[in-house]
Amino acid sequence: MKYGGLIVVALSLLTGIGVFALFSWSIGINPYYVIESILTTFIFPGIVKDFLILSLLGYALLIAFKGSLWNIGAEGQMHMAIIASVYVTLILFFTTEKSLPIHVSIGVVLLSIVLATIAGALWGGLAGAIKAYTGVDEVPVTLILNYIAYFIGNILVYGPFRGKYVWGYVRTDLLPAPYKLSISVKKTITGDPIVDTLNGYLVEAIIYSSWITALIIVAIFTYWLFNKSSLGLKIKILGSNPDYLVTLGVNVKKTTVTAFMLSGAIAGLTGALYYHGALWRLEYPLEYQTMGYGYLAILVTWLSMLDMKFIPISAYIVSALIMGSQRVSSLPVVREAFAVIGLGGAEIAFRLLMFGSVLLSYSILRFIQDYEIRVVKS
Repeated sequence: MKYGGLIVVALSLLTGIGVFALFSWSIGINPYYVIESILTTFIFPGIVKDFLILSLLGYALLIAFKGSLWNIGAEGQMHMAIIASVYVTLILFFTTEKSLPIHVSIGVVLLSIVLATIAGALWGGLAGAIKAYTGVDEVPVTLILNYIAYFIGNILVYGPFRGKYVWGYVRTDLLPAPYKLSISVKKTITGDPIVDTLNGYLVEAIIYSSWITALIIVAIFTYWLFNKSSLGLKIKILGSNPDYLVTLGVNVKKTTVTAFMLSGAIAGLTGALYYHGALWRLEYPLEYQTMGYGYLAILVTWLSMLDMKFIPISAYIVSALIMGSQRVSSLPVVREAFAVIGLGGAEIAFRLLMFGSVLLSYSILRFIQDYEIRVVKS
């Protein structure tokens, strides 16, 4: 079908939200409140932060997925990057000063980002090397490496990274103000919903301007990689016909490791930006520090149909679904419905059902698109 990919994505979203609404109705929740909470989130400025993070991670995973290398380890790569940034900012160059010379602040932040990017690349490259040189499937390897990264971070936060000014909490010190990337902006409320919404998007864009700059650079790099470089061509061929690369004399193992390292590097860059712009400290346990961005980015990349033009669009959609599901799970009618059926507290996990519905719908529709089903008489 012409535009079949876009149709699949649109139907996946509509079907997934529809199934979610039907389930809500079946347990006594008015589906109107569910759908209204989700749809209004698409024009909510608060999703900008998630949109930028998921767009960056979407491009990171796109590089690996293009080569049929299923990097499920963006979570771990982000965490290893954040650990590197914490070491630079809270161990090597920690300060209690409210301000520093501009060249010092910029130098420390750049060093932090560079080392974080390298850490992400090395963690991704480790998975790639295991895949390339042992033949072990990369999906379980990258998942296991995620948890190894969690455990490494937890040990460090309990030990050498534990802060001096944390009042007994198991966490690092707060990132010094000179190293923060987010810009403080005062938001004004006019009472006009349209003006306030547009103003809200403008404020969010200013706050995360460094993230927007990084996203533009990553998007340009990804375009160059797959449209102008021989490495990008090799990665694409690796995903469709690796035997052809062998006949050309290309080192497939090296290409595999390189693709994983590039993917991990962008995930590491994202982790550093998230730490400097929003997270600002690590707390125990680390599993909850990144809000599952690395896993949500998988959905972003799949919904884009591995087309880089659609990464920001799918990231925006998933970001809206994240915020919408949070709003739905906090509705009084949802809490009351779960209390009636004896599942009080389960509304927190209720929002995950929507992502499962969208993903299941996508899988079924993608199967129908890719395969023709025939009944053969024996």
